[in-house]
Parts: sequence; C-alpha cells; structure tokens
Amino acid sequence: MKVFVPTNNKGGVGKTNTSALFAEYASKILNKKVLGIDFDPQCNFSQRYLAMEVDPSAPEGWMPPIHPDYDPTSKEDADWDGRSSIANIFFGEEVIPYQTYIENFEILPGNADKLLQAEQIRKTEVLEKIYKRMSEFLTLPEVQNSYDIVVIDTAPSKGPLTRSAIRAATHMIIPTVMEDKPIQGVYGMMQLWLAESTTREKSNALNLVGILPNMFKKTSLHSQLYENLLEHESLGKFILPTIIGNRVVFAEADSPNPNPRSIFDLPDNNVAKQEAVSACEVIAERVFA
Repeated sequence: MKVFVPTNNKGGVGKTNTSALFAEYASKILNKKVLGIDFDPQCNFSQRYLAMEVDPSAPEGWMPPIHPDYDPTSKEDADWDGRSSIANIFFGEEVIPYQTYIENFEILPGNADKLLQAEQIRKTEVLEKIYKRMSEFLTLPEVQNSYDIVVIDTAPSKGPLTRSAIRAATHMIIPTVMEDKPIQGVYGMMQLWLAESTTREKSNALNLVGILPNMFKKTSLHSQLYENLLEHESLGKFILPTIIGNRVVFAEADSPNPNPRSIFDLPDNNVAKQEAVSACEVIAERVFA
C-alpha cells in the first residue's frame, strides 16, 4: 500500500488541491481503492467531500457529520457519538471511513478540536502517541487489505501531525507557488525529507515525487522564479515536468455541490483538466512504478 503526502509548511500553496486531484485521479482514472486522511485542523479536504458541521464546543472548528452507518437504537453503537475522525486514533477510539461521492474513494475526515489537542501533546509523548499510533493504524491488516493508496492532506506546519504523516509516507510531494515565502517552505521541507530519509532502511525509503509548481500565473514574477528553480544546482532536478495553473475551476471544486463534481468529469479539451491529468500522470508513474 502506498502512502502519498503533499506537504509544505507554508500555507496557500495548493496542498489540499493536490491531495484531492491525485485521490480522484487514482480512484476514477486508475481504478485504485483510495483512503483520504485529513490531518489539517482547517478541514478543507474534509469539506470538499463531506457536509462538515460547526463544532458547538469550538465555533471556529469543524467536526464530521453523523456517519451514515450510525444507528442510535443499536446496542453496538451505544458508546459511539456517531462521528468518525482520523483524530480518534489518538484518543483510543475507533475510526470508520466515510464513502465520498466518488467510487473507490473513502475519507477519514478531520476534527478540528481533536487534531489541535493532538498537536499540543508534550514533546516527550509525541513519539508514542502521535508517530506510533499513526504508523500502527496504517499497518492494520484491514487498512492494508482495503486500500491501494492512502492520501494524507497536511497542515501548513512542521508539527507532530505533519511529521507523523511524513514518517508514515512512502511518497512525498512538495507543491509550491512561485513566490518567495512558499519557495522558502520548499527548502524547509527538503531538509525534513533528507532528515527522515537518513533514519530509514533502503527497503522502506521515503520517495520524493518532486516539487510541483502550483497555482502558476503567467506573470514575470512567477516565470522568473520558476526559471530560477529549474536552474538551481540542488533543487532543479526535483522540479516536476508539469505545471498546474491558477485557474478558477480548481477553486470552484471546493464550493458546495460543484458541477461537475470532479475535475476529471470536465471535457477533455478543458485546460484545467488537461493540466490536472498531466500532473497526475507524472505523479502516478512515480508512485506506482
């Protein structure tokens, strides 16, 4: 089973869009069984596929909707509040994925309050409660046997949750906007990749898929920084040979009830779809090689 993690400690670089595009491509186009995991307390990945609800105990946070399999009259569900989140694994609670509107694609949504609680665990407990529990969850036979790939959307940080996702990953990609601060984030994530790679056996390598130029605008700033990256002595070889533009249709995909519901349902001559397919083809070749 592959574990694919888009990550950059700078926000607004398109990590969630990259997660969604590749999860949908793997399920719709490659017919892979996909599990999405939302490790970002903002829960944007979750909101894309589920009708998330405002948490009354944390008004700025989101929590998952009642699971369709929940039966309040059942004795088996007597100790369950009917909501399932990936954060449950850090609190000794069961997780039950939700089916999305895309065939072969299930998701374990975030729960903002619980994820933030997990992030605040003392450093001495991080290894045991965050890293180990995440790794243990992904190695469960029912997870390994149910999915071909897990796609984990991460927060714009280097906190325990992001690090646990990277530690569990088989493949990592770094989306970036062609602007100074996001590119600074690329350097930070490259250092994190190198640090993680040195601790692994060759049989369990963390493969860097590459650096994905994302939300690209045809401006002199973006063009110049892109050329600078291509010519960079260390980073140039990691730049993917494909670009995803800054197109309205990608933002529309996050709106309630988008039409169509997936970028890959657009006509073949749609430029956004062509860019998405091109990027996902390159990523898939490297992930499933």
